[in-house]
Amino acid sequence: MTERRYTNHKYLDAIEKKVLVFDGAMGTSLQVQNLTAEHFGGEQYNGCNDYLVISYPEAVEKVHRSFLEVGVDVLETDTFRSNRITMAEYNLQDRVIEINETAARLARRLADEYAEKTGQPRFVAGSIGPSGKLPSANDPDLSNVSFDDLAETFREQAVGLIRGGVDLLLIETSQDILEVKAAITGIHKAFEETQVYLPIQAQVTLDTTGRMLLGTDVN
Repeated sequence: MTERRYTNHKYLDAIEKKVLVFDGAMGTSLQVQNLTAEHFGGEQYNGCNDYLVISYPEAVEKVHRSFLEVGVDVLETDTFRSNRITMAEYNLQDRVIEINETAARLARRLADEYAEKTGQPRFVAGSIGPSGKLPSANDPDLSNVSFDDLAETFREQAVGLIRGGVDLLLIETSQDILEVKAAITGIHKAFEETQVYLPIQAQVTLDTTGRMLLGTDVN
């Protein structure tokens, strides 16, 4: 078996010692701030929470600080939808790396600030949500993407997060195990490109029967 190599081993060291508490829902926390189209940078970006790290970072910082104040160990970046496919809805597909790097740098700065202030190590997880596609399906709209294109989509996002200084990459709320595989493939390509190797944490969404959205198991 090939030994895994990590550039940043701090997160793995920490979870061997204690249970690490992650922050809560970024979207819900932003919603209660009653932000307007102006905060999002104009009507064309209204509702694009991920773009707030550029258009109105104060809102995202407020959320991060609220969780750090109550003692969470891990901040998730405001990048759940920050991939080329979903950002195309706002014509922001060519700013994916910029958005992810900016979000990661914001979370990194605050995590480091609170770690220094409290003496409690704080970590940053690069949030990678689903693309909105279901490659395992036979739907003309939801499955009209190749595995290689999906892997490239996630590679690009991961590069931005890595450049911004995250401690781990978090694949979350995944509904298609084939997309999870594409995400991990793309992330490994980002590792090779950046020469930074980080832990990967993958989460999937299951129904009450233990199966994924398409009725498949996680194997």
